[in-house]
Amino acid sequence: MAGARTAHGRGLPGKPAVKFGMSASHVLRRTGRSPFIRSVATLMGGNALAMVVPVLAAPVLGRLYQPADYGALAQYMAPAAVIGVVSTLQFQHVIIAERNDRTAGLAVWLSLGSSVAVALVTALAVAALWRGMLAGSAAGSWFALLPLTVAGAGVIATGRFLANRYRRYRWISLVQVSQILASVSVSIILGVLSWGANGLFVAYFVGQLIQVLIYLWIVLQFRNTFPPIVASRLGVVIRRHWKFPIFTLPSEFSSQATLQAPIFALSALGADASLGAFTRARQLISLPANVISQSVSQVFRRDAAEQLQKSGSCRKLMLRTALGLFLLGLGPTILVSALAPWMFSIYLGPAWVEAGHIARILAPMLLLQVVVAPISTVFFLVGRQGEDLAISVLTTIVVALCMLAASRITTNESGLVVAYSASLSLSFIVYFLRALQLSVTE
Repeated sequence: MAGARTAHGRGLPGKPAVKFGMSASHVLRRTGRSPFIRSVATLMGGNALAMVVPVLAAPVLGRLYQPADYGALAQYMAPAAVIGVVSTLQFQHVIIAERNDRTAGLAVWLSLGSSVAVALVTALAVAALWRGMLAGSAAGSWFALLPLTVAGAGVIATGRFLANRYRRYRWISLVQVSQILASVSVSIILGVLSWGANGLFVAYFVGQLIQVLIYLWIVLQFRNTFPPIVASRLGVVIRRHWKFPIFTLPSEFSSQATLQAPIFALSALGADASLGAFTRARQLISLPANVISQSVSQVFRRDAAEQLQKSGSCRKLMLRTALGLFLLGLGPTILVSALAPWMFSIYLGPAWVEAGHIARILAPMLLLQVVVAPISTVFFLVGRQGEDLAISVLTTIVVALCMLAASRITTNESGLVVAYSASLSLSFIVYFLRALQLSVTE
């Protein structure tokens, strides 16, 4: 995820510094010529609708569904997210890392093939755990679709990285917008029909299906660049990029498990209402942040790899990116920290006051996540997957211990959320400082 071209002076990458006295329109015209900013703007422009629609629909959804309904969906989505990281064995990163298009095409085959294999293993696991654990959970019979969700996650990751390789950022935005519009529309329709939690599940699967179909179409657009599937060629790619499944995979698995830790903990306590409140709070306040962060990340990843190859450094771009994201998120973070309980009760309805208190706790941590998420991929670009894995595993251990200690000290569910937010914030600070050191390779 790195840089644009080498900066001259203190201006944008590859542009002279902005001089005092320039008009605002002149500055905008000049910054608009930056490939990095133009690509980010393309993604953010399309994704803006993906951010606005759920926020506008939130008052309706908050009155059609109860916190326990969102809690049931969270019990399904948490393991789906964790297993989904495994689906491609992280070979989708090779699609970006490889300079040769045909080798990148082999990585597409590896990524998709891994997704099918992991989905089959997931099906066996679901069958084995069905009677003992899954059937009696709030998600119930929906777990039968978990293997399809895992396979779909692999297709989505493969298609997104392929589109990113060829800078098809408008296509990526199209997927995001289409998925959000479909999910929200179906949620409202089925909520009006009083489907309860089942309405949220159907909307979730409709949204994922749309993503899968569009990304499959994207993969087919580049099929002429894919070489035939030959075991020896696939073996060469695996040997060349073995660090992704060996180091990146457990690192991403650990990171995702850490993010889902509160959901697993609250599920174990049987606190379905608090689980739903946590899920909805994190979803709503992180939605704008995620749209911005993902847009920046996808462009940053491509340009950073390019700049590190050319100049051996992406530090200036990293610092500008981090500062811009921090300033962009600071105002909303202060607002949420001060007024979230009142805002949630008015906007979503009286049943969601607890979600407002949880949002207040999560806000500072989410700001750090937005800043660090794009630049943390420098670990992959400089071949430090092992170090990334070590930090990720250590983070998981620290978060688990902090949440365990909180559960011993207090029986209040919010104590778990405080421990989670504080320990994860510390991890993001460590990631940022180390990524800054790694941003210069020469």
